[in-house]
Amino acid sequence: MKTFNPIALSISIAIAAAAILVACSGGTSQDVQIIRIIAMNDFHGNIETPAASNGGSVVVKDSTNPLGFSTINTGGAAYIAALVKKLKSENANNIVVGAGDLVSASPVTATLFHQEPSIDVLNQIGLEVSSVGNHEFDLGKDELLRLQNGGCFKGGLVGTDTCLNNASFVGAKFKYLAANVVDSKNETILPATYTKTFGGITVGFIGLTFKDTPTAVLPSGVAGLTFQDEASTINKYAAQLRSGGASAVVVLIHQGGQTTATSINDQSCPNLTGEIVPLMNAMSKDVDVVVSGHTHQEYVCKVNGKLLTSTGFYGSVLTSIDLTVTKSGVVSATANNIPVINETNTKLPAGLVALTKDATVDATVQMYVTKAAAVKNLAVGSISSDIKRALLANSSTPTRDETAEGAMGDVMADFFYAGVPKADFALQNPGGVRSDLLLATANGVVTYGDLLTVAPYGNDLATIDLTGQQVIRLLEQQWEAANCAAKTGANGCGRMLQPSAQLTYTWDASKPSNAADGQGARVVVSSVKIGGVPIDLNKTYRVATVTFLAQGGDNFTVMKAGKNYTATGYKDIDAFVAYMIANPKLAPPTNRITKLN
Repeated sequence: MKTFNPIALSISIAIAAAAILVACSGGTSQDVQIIRIIAMNDFHGNIETPAASNGGSVVVKDSTNPLGFSTINTGGAAYIAALVKKLKSENANNIVVGAGDLVSASPVTATLFHQEPSIDVLNQIGLEVSSVGNHEFDLGKDELLRLQNGGCFKGGLVGTDTCLNNASFVGAKFKYLAANVVDSKNETILPATYTKTFGGITVGFIGLTFKDTPTAVLPSGVAGLTFQDEASTINKYAAQLRSGGASAVVVLIHQGGQTTATSINDQSCPNLTGEIVPLMNAMSKDVDVVVSGHTHQEYVCKVNGKLLTSTGFYGSVLTSIDLTVTKSGVVSATANNIPVINETNTKLPAGLVALTKDATVDATVQMYVTKAAAVKNLAVGSISSDIKRALLANSSTPTRDETAEGAMGDVMADFFYAGVPKADFALQNPGGVRSDLLLATANGVVTYGDLLTVAPYGNDLATIDLTGQQVIRLLEQQWEAANCAAKTGANGCGRMLQPSAQLTYTWDASKPSNAADGQGARVVVSSVKIGGVPIDLNKTYRVATVTFLAQGGDNFTVMKAGKNYTATGYKDIDAFVAYMIANPKLAPPTNRITKLN
């Protein structure tokens, strides 16, 4: 019995529609084209198959399961390449696109070699154009331009950790777009648009990141750059593309939303929320399709008459978008999110088949894995039980919950505190907690690679002095408007800073969230203790953290008002290694934060 294939059906319908259009118009096949766009986002350098617990699984509908759904293992660059080839083979009019965060915040193999493996593999997969995301700016504009144009990493060791292939790195063969990122001359640092012609039909692409990217990266890394409003930028370039002859306009934007879908490709798009929604409503009729990212959530939706897609994260899913386009515009637009099913599954739901990995891409991945092995596999400690992040529940693509406290985040704050002499307490931003430490991995032995996957940024530890009153204000910013707009999860909205053991407090969920900056009142002030002693609002406390947060990242602007900011030069990964060595058989800490109501 043949299984139902929604992708094949959508292609058949599009072909039929195209034939009718050509017949009715008396035109030729050049007057209408069926075009396939293969999309990805938030790859984050996951060239190896990610762990099932960390982006390497998705939930799919399964009629044979009493629950109605099953979880399958997904991802891995060699499998992505195989699926891309399959989707391309079904339509010669194709293009592979991305929506940012293709690099950085990566597992150890990509991190050790300064993202050159990520770019190398994406080149081989056939990516043609992508927007930048916030993580493309993690090491600043110059490093982003190196990844685009090639060249060895500044300060790296040629042939060892940079330019591994013939002492060179050619850079991205695909084009990065940054339509809303301009320099002091008001010129975009990378192209704003890209066009491709299929037969007689031209499709235009606009690529951009979210305007608040400077709050999500080290501020010093984007000094001198302006990140312009997304909607006005899109509408300006969409109009230009249309006037230049584009019959369709596709936006690649590193901004997104979330739904309450419990399995992938739920096109009812239940309860879509997030920053992408008002942006969609502000886009002009010149825009047909929006490929989004950033939130690590998967969806296929229709908003304001436009198709909106996202694949989730770490290469677990690809989106196949099929457009029927005439000279005068898009006639139909359909999309399906397709899991990148790898060969680690022992059983798959009926109708699903594992991909056979692409041999060429797999060989490239294994080359980098082999080169990284000596450092990656170095044992640095052990754990007595799993140490995990807080995770979103009821999600088709499980990912971290930034509204909640997690044991892994608390451990990171603990090693910040241990690595900085004379600090009173430490804080970690939840977005910096990239993975878990799992007991099942090598019987609890923790390697350098494990730690670098948890903390891949190479941030310096830093200190800053805050008064007790500023500490309270900093904690309130967790739930104020800027962070409420950014993240949602088990605790409603916001970003919950992960504290070291020296800071404990209670917050009241019955008090309103989303207050204007400076107006929040959820912290129970009398409960706040530092080193077991009630906080003194007039006393000055030294806070240990990383440079990103100490400079006001993730909308924690109170940090900018602190005094005596000092970047120690001590890397977070080095502090993590030292902490593991000093704490054999590390156990997950108990919560430091208490929620009322």
